[in-house]
Amino acid sequence: MALDLHRKYIEKKQDSAPLVPIKDIINSKYYLDPLELLGERSFNEPREVDESEIGSPIQEFFRDGVVFITGGTGFMGKVLVEKLLRTCPHIKHIYLLIRSKKGKNVDERLEDIFEDRLFKRLKHEVPKYYHKVSGVAGDCSLPGLGLSVSSRNTLINEVNIIFHGAATVRFDEHIRVAMNINVSGTRELLNLARKITNLKVMAHVSTAYSNCNRLHVEEKFYDPIADYEDILKLVSSKDDQTLQDMTKEIIGDLPNTYAFTKSLAEDVIRREAQDLPILVFRPTVVIATYREPVRGWIDNVYGPTGLIVGAGTGVLHTYFGDSNMVTDMIPVDMVVNALICATKETATNNKDDEIPIYTCSSAGQKPIKWNDFIEMNRRHGIYWPTIRAIWYYSFWATNNPYFYALLNFFCHIVPGYLLDTLAVIAGQKPILMKIYKKIDKVRDILAYFSDKEWTFTNDRVLALWKTLGSQDQDIFNFDINQLSWDNFCQAHCLGLRVYLVKDDIHTLPAARKKWEKLYMAHTALQVFVYAFLLYCAWTITSLLLKLTGFM
Repeated sequence: MALDLHRKYIEKKQDSAPLVPIKDIINSKYYLDPLELLGERSFNEPREVDESEIGSPIQEFFRDGVVFITGGTGFMGKVLVEKLLRTCPHIKHIYLLIRSKKGKNVDERLEDIFEDRLFKRLKHEVPKYYHKVSGVAGDCSLPGLGLSVSSRNTLINEVNIIFHGAATVRFDEHIRVAMNINVSGTRELLNLARKITNLKVMAHVSTAYSNCNRLHVEEKFYDPIADYEDILKLVSSKDDQTLQDMTKEIIGDLPNTYAFTKSLAEDVIRREAQDLPILVFRPTVVIATYREPVRGWIDNVYGPTGLIVGAGTGVLHTYFGDSNMVTDMIPVDMVVNALICATKETATNNKDDEIPIYTCSSAGQKPIKWNDFIEMNRRHGIYWPTIRAIWYYSFWATNNPYFYALLNFFCHIVPGYLLDTLAVIAGQKPILMKIYKKIDKVRDILAYFSDKEWTFTNDRVLALWKTLGSQDQDIFNFDINQLSWDNFCQAHCLGLRVYLVKDDIHTLPAARKKWEKLYMAHTALQVFVYAFLLYCAWTITSLLLKLTGFM
């Protein structure tokens, strides 16, 4: 299967060239090469690394290592897999826990993972990666992780490093599902870890918001608001509807089942993993890649990404939230680099009896306000419009509920119903109001986070960076002080266009022409609206003057 995957890549290499001449994409007005900006023109040449070649301390830690990753099909998991395969040449093997999904078996889903453009650099620089990774059928929501006897024995006898990243990240997930995956799944993995013959370390990926009912969160365990044993008993004894009705009471002052169950999962680690070499890793809001393997890559529309994509495509024009708030965001490649380094540190240098917790955050060193982040993306993203845009960029965030209701009505509801009606008349499927209803639902789910700022202590991660040698700092860079938000935003919108929206660069000339037409339509609409408002104001003023006898 892996060999077939590699052959597919070789056969498709010729398809990577743009379908229009590059001179039509780069000119005096648009002078940046998009592929160069994304980093796709700076791949290193393939190089065979001899077994005798000594790497950096972190690379050597993974020499002959057999790694087991849960959540390897997810956003962070893909970046972790790519990084390990590309930068740790002597790693022996990586096993990914994969469940069958949408009619596809484990091998088919593994193929789908490596079809992602994220792995383009890996395929170029390390073309023989494919024999080092394989899928293991399983499911974190099932007893025993859903592993077969043979798969379990393979993991017990071969694995020595575990990354546990599997979780349901849906904020509105049913509490039964969230408990099964995030809490029971963690317990099942701990049971497996205890049986592994030569376990060096296990990294549990949590979230900095697992304790978001506190505005100041340190790198330590906190007492949860409930006992996970009691909640597991409750979940097993009630039907789905009863649990749904009880959810708000169960989760207490936490905003959703995700934060609640991640908090309980940390308590599982604290109470049941004292006998294991383990760490807890808490990233804040994880966003697109900063430097590697390409810039601006992401595969989901969670959090800030959804707003930027919505505004950039002309679908989203307003949002309820305080744009002067700082949102603690961190690029996923920096998160993964810090995770890898923390894992090695825990395995080799952790002398404490307590389980170490690493918080990966940026706001303490490089805070950025929402309005600044949005403006940087607008300034750089204007050069990379998507052919799928339906209107020109116009976006206003507000924390005034009355102003938001007004903007939402005129910018979303009115055009949504109007364009959906026209779509029906033209025999097409109406989609805008469906999108706006989803946006309203997301707004309600995220309302808890819209008016709060958290302070996350990240002393361990900062100290970890200082312990690295220059070679490891270069290969596994996660220095928050080097992060430039302007530099991040320079490639962010282009990355979203290419990697998330799947709008390749060959459409740029047509997209730019469409963007200019949308701008003219937007300007004409503004003139009409302002003229109409001026007319209304003049009419009302004239009426008042007549009534008062001044005219």
